[in-house]
Amino acid sequence: MSDMKKIIITVFAMTVPVLLFLNTWQGFKYERIGVEIRSLEHEQKEWFEENKQMLAAISVFSSPSRVRQIIEENSDLRIKRPGQAIIIRFSAEEGR
Repeated sequence: MSDMKKIIITVFAMTVPVLLFLNTWQGFKYERIGVEIRSLEHEQKEWFEENKQMLAAISVFSSPSRVRQIIEENSDLRIKRPGQAIIIRFSAEEGR
């Protein structure tokens, strides 16, 4: 057998295990990324549900009937008539 054939067989014999290792490593990395993606998707769903609950709470607490109920239950709060309220407006230049 010639020296060239021995070199080719040796390179091929060394390349196969390296390729098998790289394939295994790629599969492991793919699985690890998949676990991370599922974890992030779960976290995103939790945040989405929490956001929906907060939006529902905001809509309940900002409704006029709920505001009136809170005012009536709290003796320190009183409903002001339009003439009793003082509105302060700032120009855009003063706010800077």
